Amino acid sequence: MELRHLEYFLTLSKELHFTKAAEKLGITQPTLSHQIKMLEKEIGYALFNRVGKKVELTRVGEIVQQEALNIQDSLQSMSSQINALSKIEIGEIKIAVLPGEITDLVSTLCIQFNQLYPNIKVIIETTDQVEKAVLQQNADFGIDFQLTSNDLLQVTKLYDEEFYLISNKENEQPNISFSTALESPLILFPSVHQCRKLLNKTSTEIGKPLEPIVETSSIQSILNLVRSGVGCSIVSRTLYEFYGTQDLFFQHIDKPSINRAVYLVMKKNCFINYAAREYIKLLVREVEKLNFKTEKEAIDSLHSAVL
Repeated sequence: MELRHLEYFLTLSKELHFTKAAEKLGITQPTLSHQIKMLEKEIGYALFNRVGKKVELTRVGEIVQQEALNIQDSLQSMSSQINALSKIEIGEIKIAVLPGEITDLVSTLCIQFNQLYPNIKVIIETTDQVEKAVLQQNADFGIDFQLTSNDLLQVTKLYDEEFYLISNKENEQPNISFSTALESPLILFPSVHQCRKLLNKTSTEIGKPLEPIVETSSIQSILNLVRSGVGCSIVSRTLYEFYGTQDLFFQHIDKPSINRAVYLVMKKNCFINYAAREYIKLLVREVEKLNFKTEKEAIDSLHSAVL
């Protein structure tokens, strides 16, 4: 049974006249008669009684009419939902991110995204297995730092970011060595945090212990403690830029400098819905606006492939 057979049947059941129905469908009357006979053969029962020029539905025809109307309604509903999804009227986005400041970045952008598309639900999955979430299609895309080589993934470097030592007092020196920064009373994230893991690794490499006076997983608490003069903190530029830090001062860390790459992760040859593309556009615009260190070729490639 084909959908066009149901279309022909419903038109004829409404017109109850072969010639009028054929004209309405834009086909010949013999073609309509043939299609109806094929449908009747498929079902196994006559759908119309033909008495001279008069046509009426049989009891089976009435049953088929009702079910065909249900199918037609379902198809229209499906089409409406798909159109609405493509126009950002409904739907959802699932984003996989590592625990830490990238979660803050994605969550902060949700405010802007919700203002633009209030009917789109954004689901942020915080996980240490971003790549797995994307590969299993539990996320439309992911944002990650550390990546393993995988031919099934499309990976684009969004930007490189550095880390700052922040305090509530202005310092004449724009740079500070990592070793000297560790001598300050530090307020840091716990060791499970991605930012802290990088700091722990660097302190081990230079042979100097990292001993914060306060540990908290709340960036707002860290910033407030720094404002109050309890100590300094080492944070990524992402966090520094995305929170109200105009009253705080920062120094670039060097010897060694602390940097990391931030990647956008998608599954290759997988459809990226319109809502997800709009979110990625928003993310890229924000990165470009903040003048993060980006690779033009990578961003251009992302624009051509996804945006």
